[in-house]
Amino acid sequence: MKVLEVLHTDRVDLALEAATKEETIQEMAHLFSKGALLTDEEAFVSAVLEREVHSTTGVGNGIAIPHGKSMAVKEPAIAFARLKQKIEWQALDEKPVSLVVMLAIPEGEQGNTHLSILSEIAVKLMDEELVMKLREATSAAEIVDILG
Repeated sequence: MKVLEVLHTDRVDLALEAATKEETIQEMAHLFSKGALLTDEEAFVSAVLEREVHSTTGVGNGIAIPHGKSMAVKEPAIAFARLKQKIEWQALDEKPVSLVVMLAIPEGEQGNTHLSILSEIAVKLMDEELVMKLREATSAAEIVDILG
């Protein structure tokens, strides 16, 4: 499964307002709920927050990739947010985060789906030029093109 198959313009927010990691995850979960991808938003948010307890998803360079597997997720999906203000995420480089790519994975999905999407996103986000384009994009369609 490829990023382009699971990222759509209706799950992109270029000016997300949030003050904390938890608030960001909650707001991004709404993007999945609006698309009818979750049967239980609260259960999904809990799964993502539980994942954060084990180790941070703040990968550095102002980027976080929170993700959760849950029975509440109907099909694999990605949401993208550019935050209006940087927030603390306990990132590996100890710097605040301004770009968030969140993955929603059904509990029943094989590890391969989860790992292939996560791997593809992580590799793309190591490209400094691509990250700069994400920071400067002016539309959801641009974001999908850049990450796709």
